[in-house]
Amino acid sequence: MTRSTGTVVLVLRGSVGTADVDSFRAALADALRAHRPPELEIDCSGVFELDPGVAGRIASTIWAAAPGATRVTVVRAPAALRQQLRLCGGAGLLA
Repeated sequence: MTRSTGTVVLVLRGSVGTADVDSFRAALADALRAHRPPELEIDCSGVFELDPGVAGRIASTIWAAAPGATRVTVVRAPAALRQQLRLCGGAGLLA
């Protein structure tokens, strides 16, 4: 989804496990390549389960895919995801 402001939004839903990181990486790369947005939000409001360590892999994926050209933020993250991101050094991704 793209907002009228030009911000691209990727939505994560359901249970997010280690096996889902590759799909996330591909979706993020596709969105960045197709839209080249100045801002991209990862909406996690629909995430209800998260495997341990997945937040670190998500953060690493974001840092590798968007090293500065696009501002990427994680929005509406549930408490478990917020906590994992903070523990892995990804607090700066949280909006």
